[in-house]
Amino acid sequence: MSERRIIGAWNEWGMLHEAVLGQVDDLIEPEYIPALIWLSEEGKKALQEKAGKRTAEGFPGKTKKMNHTIDTLERVLREHGVTVHRTGPIPDGFDEEEAYLKDVQKGNYSIGGADFFRVIGTRVLLLNSFHLPFRRSYIWCVRRMLEPLLENSNATYFATPPPSPHYTRDELYLENGDIMMDGHNVYVGISGNATTPKGVAWLKQFLGDDYRVHTIRLQPDLFHLDWVLSLNRPGLLTYCPEALLDPLPEPLTKWDKVEIRLDEVAGANNLSIDENTIVVPEHLTRIAEAYDKKRMKVIAIPALETIDYGSGPRCLTAILRRDP
Repeated sequence: MSERRIIGAWNEWGMLHEAVLGQVDDLIEPEYIPALIWLSEEGKKALQEKAGKRTAEGFPGKTKKMNHTIDTLERVLREHGVTVHRTGPIPDGFDEEEAYLKDVQKGNYSIGGADFFRVIGTRVLLLNSFHLPFRRSYIWCVRRMLEPLLENSNATYFATPPPSPHYTRDELYLENGDIMMDGHNVYVGISGNATTPKGVAWLKQFLGDDYRVHTIRLQPDLFHLDWVLSLNRPGLLTYCPEALLDPLPEPLTKWDKVEIRLDEVAGANNLSIDENTIVVPEHLTRIAEAYDKKRMKVIAIPALETIDYGSGPRCLTAILRRDP
């Protein structure tokens, strides 16, 4: 019998042992809906022109750069001893998956590894509950990669309720980009464009009394919490004060802080490999220098194009196992 796989994550900075990254080949330009308000004006214009078109055909230069970003991130992780898995394409002949919800919103999202599941303790939570319908059609590709890894593991496997195909703004939506974890404190962001109050209520019920779930309200023209707040190591966080509608939750108020600006888009979306090592987009030099002053080893990777599509280093990386 093969050795049992250990799955688990209790924070955002424990030494990373196993992770999942996505791929670019199945990326399809989404159709614009109001929940994409956070896009740049250039991005909104591009969607009007290219919605439903495979990104590799519409923007071959950007596609090449995004492939380079994800391949570079994979190399960095492997160099630090991390086992890396990659999601695969939609199989030939699976036309139903290709067509799923395309009458609601055109597009497909395949690059954001962290978007599709979240490990909380030893529970693996498959996230079926995207606010943006075009992100939902790739979930079966993720399952084909993920579920064999869980078969001989210590993990228990759950899934969020899938939203109705009839799109509304106030459904039960819960997204990993809005979730931060510090032991038994879980922080969930709400901008109105991803996770909803119904999603937070579901997560509280799912986790039970062992966890405290803190809601962090965001400005309504933003996307995910992890673009504007991240926990980098014990006692150090990165955040954008302008992005939050309320003060930080009480457990975080005394933490040391790296402050970022709203114009440093996705400036908090950085990936801690361990307590002393962090992956940062190479164009965010001021933030990288701030981590360096905190005596963290900074690894800079190109990520401008993946950020344009909603994913910095943290969003690109789904965590299967960290040290407690």
